[in-house]
Amino acid sequence: MKPIHKTHAFAAACFGMMFFGITMVALGSVLPSLSLKLALTTMQKATLASTLTASILAGSVIFGPVCDTYGHRALFFGSCFAVVAGLAGIAFAPSMHWLLLSYVLIGIGGGVLNGQTNTITSDLFDDESTRSARLSLLGAFYGVGAIAITLLMGTLGDIIDYKYLLLSLVVLLGVGSVLCFKAQFPAPTHAQSFPLRDVFRLLRSPSLVVLSLVLLFESSIESVTNNLVTSYFAGMKGVVLLLTVMMVALTVARFFLTWLSKRLKPDTILYSFFAVLFAGFALLPIASNIAVAMLAMVLIGFGTAATYPIVLGQLGSRFKRLSGTAFGIAISIALAGSSLLNAFVGGVLLRYYPYVMMAAVLAMAVLYRIGARIVKSRQKNK
Repeated sequence: MKPIHKTHAFAAACFGMMFFGITMVALGSVLPSLSLKLALTTMQKATLASTLTASILAGSVIFGPVCDTYGHRALFFGSCFAVVAGLAGIAFAPSMHWLLLSYVLIGIGGGVLNGQTNTITSDLFDDESTRSARLSLLGAFYGVGAIAITLLMGTLGDIIDYKYLLLSLVVLLGVGSVLCFKAQFPAPTHAQSFPLRDVFRLLRSPSLVVLSLVLLFESSIESVTNNLVTSYFAGMKGVVLLLTVMMVALTVARFFLTWLSKRLKPDTILYSFFAVLFAGFALLPIASNIAVAMLAMVLIGFGTAATYPIVLGQLGSRFKRLSGTAFGIAISIALAGSSLLNAFVGGVLLRYYPYVMMAAVLAMAVLYRIGARIVKSRQKNK
């Protein structure tokens, strides 16, 4: 096997994460046009959304064991192909059944890429501060992809048919996948057989469970905010910009984290970002105009940036032998739990939304402290 060129492998991982960001936002952008073309009912649109969520969860579950046993290469490019095929399928979809299949392909491919790119990055870098910095940079590329496609759809969506925009994405992503083809990825950690006994031990690991719960609350905060914040400020001028402001702040913060991770301890960084996040939600109830609301969203976007890179960095250090499976379990718990909490919070009176989120931030801080202590105690006992 050729020696791994870390820069090439990491660049491919960043492309895969940007791929994921582009496709997830593009789907939401074209749904109104799809609804008009195929006369989709409210129930059918809800079915597409739940199908996408379930497919992303399925991709998050399967990637770990496959990567740990067979390596990354085939799965990475297979997932890229699945997403490209799904986008092409949506562009030419003649019926609801065709749409469902396309959403399944995109969801599974995206779910795999989301988890796999984090695993590739974790496996490439042994030093904890470097790993956290690179995971932060990787996460920033999700924002780069999401912001780019939002601007593209926002500026061209009214003058160019969505079908041609999707096909241009297919070409762009296809060419990018070909350019990544020479990248060499980390070797599988268990190439001969998959250790089921070790997986069952993982599922009983207190540190994995506790840190996964931190990610669960983080995912819940992001998804609930994406769904509710515009309703919370309904009637305020410029409210449509709030989510864009949040995404830009998150992306900028992830780039900043690549510098900060090499200068401060992970615990110091994460608690500082928790404080910023809490302050953002505390500002929401008193935001009487769009300027204050945007400031709150900047704080929220900035505050959410550190959780995934630092927690996944901790898991990468703790479970080096089965990093893909550990990441898969953690991300699956986060996605499944956040879907349930999202449904629960959506049923709570809207005016309590900031207070529920502040409670979630406090829960993350307590859980991370417990999980980090467990990880450190296990490392000392080795």
